[in-house]
Amino acid sequence: MIAEERRERILREIVLRGRMEVADFAARTGLSGMTIRRDLAVLAERGLVRRVHGGAVLPDTADAPAVGARGIGSAHRPLATIGLIVPDAAYYFPPLIRGAGDAARAAGARLVLGTTNYEPAEESRQLTRLAATGADAVMLVTARPDVDESANWETIAGIGIPVVLVERSADRAPTSLRVDAVRSDHSFGAELAVDHLAERGHRGVGLLCRETATSPWIVQGHAAATRRRGMIEAPARTVPSPRWGSGSASDLREFVDACLAAHVHAAIVLPDDLAIGLLGAVEERGLRVPEDFAIVAYDDEIASLASVPLTAVDPPRAAVGRRAVETCFMRLEQRDESPAHRITLTPTLHIRAST
Repeated sequence: MIAEERRERILREIVLRGRMEVADFAARTGLSGMTIRRDLAVLAERGLVRRVHGGAVLPDTADAPAVGARGIGSAHRPLATIGLIVPDAAYYFPPLIRGAGDAARAAGARLVLGTTNYEPAEESRQLTRLAATGADAVMLVTARPDVDESANWETIAGIGIPVVLVERSADRAPTSLRVDAVRSDHSFGAELAVDHLAERGHRGVGLLCRETATSPWIVQGHAAATRRRGMIEAPARTVPSPRWGSGSASDLREFVDACLAAHVHAAIVLPDDLAIGLLGAVEERGLRVPEDFAIVAYDDEIASLASVPLTAVDPPRAAVGRRAVETCFMRLEQRDESPAHRITLTPTLHIRAST
């Protein structure tokens, strides 16, 4: 690392945290204390920092963090580089990416994207790569449900930068690992949908989910809400993600038949395209929506475009992205001084013609 790069990193550290301790910074960067003190002397001569016992702070004359005139927080000299690892950049994730990007730009940070193509093993490789290329913190979005995450916990413990889990739970993380998490409360979203259908007079609510990272929480919320409401037993199915030539149409017809046989005339369906497919299967049976069968989609990406616009649960994806970036900055500023955060944001129900 050349001298100006070191001084840039020192200055960013002080802007982020308000203070830089030489001993702590040396331990985290591998630089010698003597090198850091020499760099602080140069920065102090330039009027960019004020030296104090054990480290440095912003100069007393600074009315605000060192942004703008000093160039920090600009596109060319970002205040921090935040990595975002997502399974893919399509369907569910664009609003989350946009929310994170907006928050990063507002904070003068750079957002760097990595994708895993839903391969859990790729998560550890992406974490290591982003840390090695200079990311100050990383946001890790879930890849698949019910996978062995032990390799990720080892990687997070070893890379030495903050990691915020996004749309995934930290419940299975080792208690020795301080890791933050920000996610949508999908269980609450499912309960919101069940309560809405119950208020429309339905005594039972079926559930049809494609196998995704979201589906276990929705199954949990659906079960809790139907028990709380004392509803009749209804079909609950989780179907595999589609492949070329898969029998998704037959799955839909079978689900409709199972609901009707159980005297159930309402269902929650994840995701939107599966809900639109169910709408077609219901109408093929000569049933009207919502008069004979009500449908609530989960995700609200394309639900409003169905031939009967679908009532839908809308997870707060953009807000999750923004809050995840804010949590990264909180961790960069406070390091181990703050307890781990477990943040859940509640979805919204958009009522349309299908209920």
